[in-house]
Amino acid sequence: MQQARNRFGGSAAIATAIAIAAVTVISTATASSKETAAGTIAVTERTLVLSYRDGNDIVRELQVRRTLTGTFSGTEVSLVHNVTHPDGSADLTVVSSCSCTVEGRTGTVTFSERATVDLAGVITVRRKIIDATGGLEGLRGRLEVSDLLAAPAQAYTGRYDLD
Repeated sequence: MQQARNRFGGSAAIATAIAIAAVTVISTATASSKETAAGTIAVTERTLVLSYRDGNDIVRELQVRRTLTGTFSGTEVSLVHNVTHPDGSADLTVVSSCSCTVEGRTGTVTFSERATVDLAGVITVRRKIIDATGGLEGLRGRLEVSDLLAAPAQAYTGRYDLD
């Protein structure tokens, strides 16, 4: 009886160790490595499409063209919904489409963005890739900007994965 217990106890411990090792190998094999992204975004053109008041807020719909340099390089067109509050701060919701090159591959990347502008004139943007086509199909990632709105170009940083 004691020999049977040791055999099963030992087998259970070995089976558990093998299962843990297998899960680790599978997780490592399927997990994609994230690459670091850095560069700049510069506005090249702004076109006011619509402006109206909503209570005390001023709402502007804009078409904005930008140039990206660095990890993501290319040109993009953005549709910006800008709500400026009476104190001068603002909230923005943006969809951008970039004809970009990343790691030598070209395609179109679509970003969904949320941004705020504080009273000191600092814009904070969180950009999430929601679609990518062409040579960039499968691209995933997030970029962040926190810089002076009045700067000629804002620096971005982030992480991405290009399968």
